[in-house]
Amino acid sequence: MIAAFIFIKANRNPQALLILVPLLIVNLLWLVFKKALGFGSADIEMFGMVFNSLVVSITVLWLFAHKLGNRNRFVTFLLAFALMAVIGLVGAISFCGLTFSQQTGGAVIILAILALAMLLGFVLASWQCRTRYSSLRFMLYLAFWTVTACLVIALVLYSVTFIIQQTPVPISSVLLVIPIVGLVLGACLYVIVFPYMILALRSAFFRERFYACLRLKSMLPTTMQVDVDQPGEQNPDPGTSENSGSV
Repeated sequence: MIAAFIFIKANRNPQALLILVPLLIVNLLWLVFKKALGFGSADIEMFGMVFNSLVVSITVLWLFAHKLGNRNRFVTFLLAFALMAVIGLVGAISFCGLTFSQQTGGAVIILAILALAMLLGFVLASWQCRTRYSSLRFMLYLAFWTVTACLVIALVLYSVTFIIQQTPVPISSVLLVIPIVGLVLGACLYVIVFPYMILALRSAFFRERFYACLRLKSMLPTTMQVDVDQPGEQNPDPGTSENSGSV
């Protein structure tokens, strides 16, 4: 993550350091969460690896967003997922070395589910807001689709595993447990994403990157109005006035 500040010229701007604010917030929430649930030491290590890998990958994703955006949307999606996957894999290797246990494999699968669900949540929320955008509307759709994506991915993944391994588990247990797990993962994921989205909506520096990735035509008047109301901030998309016909 430090390399993203040092080697990427656009991140040498002091405003890029604002990304550390949501990172600090979610880490404080994680400390509260750990104390409230009283995890055992082994559980803390595994979930700590999942949490740290996820938040670092989200943070780095925002620092690279201007590089990933302004491309074909599918390419942007694949690049974002690849970036998060690489960071998650690095986190897993730093946790257990090159010897993967079954527990570590489960943690990597959870990371993949969360990364894919988050990106799908953004894609589907932007699709819902393609003709009419507001910050509240986007955040509500993001919450809905993030939780839904987690639920669906968890169900599909477990169903495939169930068919391949032919695990002797009653289908009633599957239908009861997996939706709960998916909903909990989705809710936790949205809580983690929420501070980053507040930053993206309030900071012109990161709002420009937000637009570069989603390129919502309906978002343009809103972002322009914010700049009129806050003349001290930079333009969220300096090329908008020149290239608006090509967006």
